[in-house]
Amino acid sequence: MKRSILYICLCLFMLAGIAACSKQDPIDEAGLLITQRAQSYMTSFDLLGSDHRTVLVSGQTKVDTTALTVTAVAKFGTNMQRLKPFCSVVSDAIVEPTMGVWTDFSQPLTYTVVSGNRLVRKTYTVTVTLQK
Repeated sequence: MKRSILYICLCLFMLAGIAACSKQDPIDEAGLLITQRAQSYMTSFDLLGSDHRTVLVSGQTKVDTTALTVTAVAKFGTNMQRLKPFCSVVSDAIVEPTMGVWTDFSQPLTYTVVSGNRLVRKTYTVTVTLQK
């Protein structure tokens, strides 16, 4: 009798363990965890040249989270057609399109910051001018 109770308890603990492990956390199509955070904003922006160093003039980059704009000044002589953008965003947010790839900044571009819960989207217009 004691053995059968022991086996039943053991089976119940195993089933509870399996049930706890099978719970799936929500993930998006890129395999990133979807959280409850609804914040969606950019905190900093940078551009790297072909030598993988920043091409922006120090102190001349402005991220406006109200107007949803980024304005930056690239150093004189920068090739505006081949720059790698990088930015910092609030925790769990993502940026679309993906940054870190060679991009042409000769015209203003738009980047969308998507919140951790994937419900809030804010589109920033990025304008880069050359230093005079």
